[in-house]
Amino acid sequence: MPRFTYQARGRSGQKVAGVMLAENEEQLALTLREMDLYLVNAKLDDSSVPFYITRPVKRRELINFTVHLSAAIGGGIPILQAFEDLELQTSNRRMKRAIGIITEDLRGGSSLSDALSRHSEIFSDIYVSMIRAGETSGSLVQVLQHLTSFLEWQDGLASEIRRATIYPATVLIAVVGLIAVLVGFVFPRILPVILSLKVPLPLVTRVVMGLANLVRYGWYWILLAGTGFFFLLRFLKATESGRLIVDAIKLRLPVIGGLIEQVCLSRFSHHLGILLRTGVDISQSLSIAERVVGNAVIAQAVNEAREKVIQGGSLWRSLQETGVFPPLVIRMIFIGETTGTIDATLERVTQYYDREVPATVKKLFAVLEPLIILMLAGVVLTVALSIFIPLYDSLGRVGRR
Repeated sequence: MPRFTYQARGRSGQKVAGVMLAENEEQLALTLREMDLYLVNAKLDDSSVPFYITRPVKRRELINFTVHLSAAIGGGIPILQAFEDLELQTSNRRMKRAIGIITEDLRGGSSLSDALSRHSEIFSDIYVSMIRAGETSGSLVQVLQHLTSFLEWQDGLASEIRRATIYPATVLIAVVGLIAVLVGFVFPRILPVILSLKVPLPLVTRVVMGLANLVRYGWYWILLAGTGFFFLLRFLKATESGRLIVDAIKLRLPVIGGLIEQVCLSRFSHHLGILLRTGVDISQSLSIAERVVGNAVIAQAVNEAREKVIQGGSLWRSLQETGVFPPLVIRMIFIGETTGTIDATLERVTQYYDREVPATVKKLFAVLEPLIILMLAGVVLTVALSIFIPLYDSLGRVGRR
């Protein structure tokens, strides 16, 4: 997105200068109008490096930014000075440039939440909503502390998910590679020897021969089928009904489906709890939680519950009627609504899933490791039998002669 250096005037006639990202001058003018500023002139900053060729902002860098901002404001440092110091201390070019633009927006009279919202590639909806709630309630420092804890939780959860997926994916690739090498290269070199024995070929040998021919001569069909499956999934995920089908299948997968459900429910309870704790209204909180749960089936259930809550229904009953949320979540939310401590009960739900997700990951490893070993052993044994059975039959025929 292009970067503009602009000059504008406020309603009282004061002159304001700054730097802002916008698609064009018309969008820049509209954005400034929302800030009660009127564009006087704008100039495209050609010296700026486009955002898309810079290193993206990692979550750990966002955590450091939040920690430093919280410490600075909590220590009584003016927010403009805090951002100027952060700009000097930040090494990531994208983050540094964004902080510079935010500083100019703040100097021009923009609120912190509005300035952050213009950098959605760095600051998510939940981040901006919590900052806006903190500004409204006058508890910005406490909100930043909550945000730090929330981002650290997200980082830990992402690590657990990576741990759960990288190992099986790596081993699966290794298994596919082994099958391709054995069937596509090793077996074809031994096949002429087996055929020269002039013995009836057993079923296992014929199957391996067929696979070997498919890998050697029909590899493009395998590649085409894989590519077609990939684009089919992309097509399904591009439509609402397709996403529902794919995500419903994910939730029904053995072992893995339970882990996916726990991760999504953990996200729901954590996001909803932190938003309510910082003063965001229930409708907006549910709307944000719907977008971040990571599963279309659960997101649809949250949306249905939100509509019923807007109409005056209780949250626990609305969630229960969807038939998606487990009794534990419903019961805890019911207790929270009854006692007026829904944010605290959601925190306990989050703590429960924070224990369950690592436990489920360990169970997943315990199941997958022997299955993968058996798969490898089965592949090697099948290829070995396809070679040695004809050889054994041939030696038996020689012995009988």
